[in-house]
Amino acid sequence: MKKLKTLLTTTFKGFSGKKFNPRRYLEMADIDLEHDREGVHYRLADRVDIVALLAIERDVYNGDIPWTFSHFEHEIVKNDEAFFIVAEISGSVVGFIGTRINHHGQDAHVTNLAVFKAFQGQQIASTLIEQLISLMAALGKNVMTLEVRRDNTKAQGLYRRQGFVTDKLLPQYYEDGADAIWMVKELKK
Repeated sequence: MKKLKTLLTTTFKGFSGKKFNPRRYLEMADIDLEHDREGVHYRLADRVDIVALLAIERDVYNGDIPWTFSHFEHEIVKNDEAFFIVAEISGSVVGFIGTRINHHGQDAHVTNLAVFKAFQGQQIASTLIEQLISLMAALGKNVMTLEVRRDNTKAQGLYRRQGFVTDKLLPQYYEDGADAIWMVKELKK
């Protein structure tokens, strides 16, 4: 374990141009990339989970799917600087969070977060965010960022409870012309 922790520190402190791949640390007990909490199992997403992620999007976005199969596949399978964590109950995926490493490996950007409407209010989204924050802090990242619709005050509240603060307004950010709010969380001083 000490050797793995040394490898982790050496690889990610300065990022040294190496590609980020959290899949190589699946066995790392300190980070809890896979664990159970209050009947919910959290783990890294695999390609087979994409159909479930699309179903969650349809449910949360009232029939729309902002991300296509190809978008998810790229981030989960092909992009070594991105990954998703899923939450599952009784073997069924009920929520997910995605992230991408930016700025030469120093920052992490939350790409999306969704939980089936029937499972909202059970702390699943909060736990997904907490797990991602812990992982990024342990990997030596400086900042986490995300954008959220300006009219989505519920999501903004969730992010604020996790320590994110509003940084700036992104006018007409979304395809429908809606504004976004850019939020930031400092991970280390």
